[in-house]
Amino acid sequence: MGAGLATSRYTFRIPLPTGYALFNTSTGSALRIDGADADELSVLLSGPPTVVPEDAFGAELAGTLRRGGFLLDPAFDELAEIRDRYRAARGGAPVALTVTTTMDCNLGCYYCYESRSPDALAVADADRLVAIARDRLHRQHKRSLHVDWYGGEPLMNLPFLEQASAALQQFCRAEEVTYHASVVSNGTHWPDDVGAFVTRHRIRQVQISFDGLADNHNRRRRYRAGHQPADETSSFDKAVALVDRLLRHTRVDLRFNADHGNAGDLPGFIDFAKRRGWFDAPFRCVFMVAKLAAYSDRAAFLRPHELTAERFEELQALADAELPDRCRDRQDIVEGFPFPRTSVCGALADDSTVVGADGLEYRCGLQVGEAHRAVGEFGGGRRLLPLAPREFPDRTWWDEFDPTTLPTCARCSFLPVCWGGCPKRHLDGTQAERDAEGRRWRLNLPRMIAAGLREPAPDGFVFSHHDQFRDEPAPPESRSNSGRGLSSNP
Repeated sequence: MGAGLATSRYTFRIPLPTGYALFNTSTGSALRIDGADADELSVLLSGPPTVVPEDAFGAELAGTLRRGGFLLDPAFDELAEIRDRYRAARGGAPVALTVTTTMDCNLGCYYCYESRSPDALAVADADRLVAIARDRLHRQHKRSLHVDWYGGEPLMNLPFLEQASAALQQFCRAEEVTYHASVVSNGTHWPDDVGAFVTRHRIRQVQISFDGLADNHNRRRRYRAGHQPADETSSFDKAVALVDRLLRHTRVDLRFNADHGNAGDLPGFIDFAKRRGWFDAPFRCVFMVAKLAAYSDRAAFLRPHELTAERFEELQALADAELPDRCRDRQDIVEGFPFPRTSVCGALADDSTVVGADGLEYRCGLQVGEAHRAVGEFGGGRRLLPLAPREFPDRTWWDEFDPTTLPTCARCSFLPVCWGGCPKRHLDGTQAERDAEGRRWRLNLPRMIAAGLREPAPDGFVFSHHDQFRDEPAPPESRSNSGRGLSSNP
């Protein structure tokens, strides 16, 4: 008898029409098993970590299970490997600058959580932005820079954007650094030379949001006083016309902001987009459904308008069924399976930053304008003396955030595909949102595994809390099915 092999804490199983599927969230490996011993074997491999005799499986099966990460050497530390992966992702992430050109906006959306202020970056700030890019790129000799023009409505400060974009591109050419840009916009304040603008600023992606079909969109996205266009074109028609033109020059991400009042517009809006030819355009059009949510205390008023998790999942499923494959948002899925994470959001990337129009730097774009959440001053400081680190208490939190060391996340078997979800929710202490992230994985991972194997999703099957946290005793009523994930209660 050999020394023994340990089962992985990250293996999940789902029932198939014949046998079972095993999926390991740390390695991304999937395996079908059937036969007389399939039930017992799948329970063993997807249960709490345990050590089994090395010769218990037969040489061929043991080799397959080891290559997939379902069986391990007992001394191997899976959590430490995930921690190394996470920290490498933070350090290795490309340099991205999110630049808030202005906090001003020509629209007054009812759900907007940003404060409207005259804060705007000046043309003279372009050199300071280049200095930030130089510092971030030189830290680890990185060779790529991405700039995301953000606001407010970023094109309402066009003089700065033009100057800063030209200066950054000139710097990157001199340094032989790859440069590209994106824009997050409401689609109503663009110059007439759309194609030339995209080319001039090397824009490879534009995000345009819609709040439903014309009636709902226009009621939610009214022009603010003094910003009504002379021809009185609605915000919906302006955005639609822009998307028509952009898709001849660059990728467009369409974001449908869903709440209780406009969710019923989704099928009609997808049909509208099809009839406009957006999904067959020369450049890719990616469609995503987003849930209006209270991302900060300033947006707490949105909570009564938020869709339930179940309703939001219905909308996502509807969109997935109606969209052409090239237009689906597939950033976290490969052939149905979720990636074991190898990248982090920009807020966690060691060499990225968010530049606020208020002269402060932030880690997360959703915090822009919340001065108490700043982590530094733009370009080293606009004040006469630099601020001491103690005046930016969040700086240390962001530098040290590591889900693999958190008491709950470190125990969670979804950790490799989740990495704790949105870090801002951990900073804000929104436990309900973090709990919802676990619930989302318990509901959706079985469907992803089945889809990856081109099998029908097991009807009514969800993973249990015990499947997620395997160091906790299974509740008495489910001990006979411990590790099987057969609970119908998410």
